[in-house]
Amino acid sequence: MRLPELAKQMALRSGAIFLVKVIGFFARIVLFRLLGPEGIGLYQMAYSVYALILTIITGGFPTALALSTARDCEQGWRLFNGTAIFLAMFGIILGFYCYTFASPISLLLGNAHLEFAIQCIAPAVAIVPFLSLLRGFLQGMEYYGYIVVSELIEQLVRIAVMITIATTWLRFGISYTVGGSMLGAPAGALISLIFLLIVLMSSTVHKLTFNYKRTFQQLTMPGVFLFIHTAFSILATRFIVPVSDFLDALIIPQRLQAAGLSVSDATSVYGIITGMATTIVYMPSLVTSALAYTLSTKVTADWQAGLQDRFVWRTKSALEIVWLWGCGSGLVLFFYAGDLSNLIFSNGSAEIGIRYLALAPLLSGIRELSTIALWGTGDKNTPLIGLIIGAVCSIALNYYLIAIPGFTYAGAAIGILSLELIAALWNMNTLRTYTKRLLTGLSSSTFVIILLFAVSLLLAKLASQAFHLPHYVQSIGEMTLINGCMILYIIMRFLKKERR
Repeated sequence: MRLPELAKQMALRSGAIFLVKVIGFFARIVLFRLLGPEGIGLYQMAYSVYALILTIITGGFPTALALSTARDCEQGWRLFNGTAIFLAMFGIILGFYCYTFASPISLLLGNAHLEFAIQCIAPAVAIVPFLSLLRGFLQGMEYYGYIVVSELIEQLVRIAVMITIATTWLRFGISYTVGGSMLGAPAGALISLIFLLIVLMSSTVHKLTFNYKRTFQQLTMPGVFLFIHTAFSILATRFIVPVSDFLDALIIPQRLQAAGLSVSDATSVYGIITGMATTIVYMPSLVTSALAYTLSTKVTADWQAGLQDRFVWRTKSALEIVWLWGCGSGLVLFFYAGDLSNLIFSNGSAEIGIRYLALAPLLSGIRELSTIALWGTGDKNTPLIGLIIGAVCSIALNYYLIAIPGFTYAGAAIGILSLELIAALWNMNTLRTYTKRLLTGLSSSTFVIILLFAVSLLLAKLASQAFHLPHYVQSIGEMTLINGCMILYIIMRFLKKERR
């Protein structure tokens, strides 16, 4: 009965991600109304610096630790102890340099207003790497409940501090307001870390995790080298996306100015694309992110144990979920782009960006799931190469297309989607060699999801007309019914599959 176990853990993980994302989503709406498009643009530019530095420090150590712990709990604990000291010291050093060189970094990004925001995010650079490593260890132990609580605590504290300070500091100007909102990240990370340290040192978790009769053995050099190689391989793969985001923060505003926009207008458009439209289009990806997070240790264990049939079954089932959910979500985003922009931001400024980026949930889901499956087989190079090729193409397209007058949103969307598409296709081409007939049945799923969308949309329209509801109520009801039908179909499909 493999599906109930996976479904239970996925439900817990997806529920946590959903709550975290929803809290962050509504906080982002409040922040947008406080800062406006230009402020959100500054926020996104500063956050791209933070994400890049954080990836450099943390790398693939949390995921590598989760995989090592899933194979051997005791070895995972020893690796955690050794790595934690390194990450804590490295984080403090880079956090110090991030604060010290905030002015040159802001000038590199072409906007001096970013200096204070980068200084405010520096403490998080020192705290978050250790927190991520601790969560990686707990993930390997499959203690998802503690991870869920810590993420909720972090998000709630972060949002509370962010909104409070941003509201209070509005009178000091946009640069100080954006910087103050950044202080939520270190505050949330610190409280979450304290919670997990208390949990780790508690007698209950100590008994569950480390009550072994045999004596702890010393770390073997092959095990250490494998752990380091896995961590750096995953770092190389995950490093591409933050680098691409950072380069977008450099390129997009400057190329918008080359197209004739002022610095303020270019920052505003950048904020609409990266802070508003992408926030909405990547919301459906919480389902695939939860699935990938849950599957990462399981498919690795299956492959290591030689259970290739179970590996193929899990991988194919996950990709079918991604395909169905991604197609349906994309259709909702495309047809309801204007309604979503008006409902969430009280204006239609993000409508064009949402419509152009409607394929993002499908492509990012396939890329993420195929990456996890390839990592499970030990293939770290294929996802890395695919992302590098995708990032290079994305940067080149952004550079040339965005500067074309009138091609602003289309150029940015083509750049973003090209990275996802190229990386996904590259992964899937290699994954076929490990899992024969992996794509069987996906074409029929496309027809089913389109038919399901059409039927549910018709039912929603009929219901709205029958009750003579206001337009915004109709839109919410229609989107809820469509997504509900999609989720119900996915559940029924895989429950039926399990009984076979």
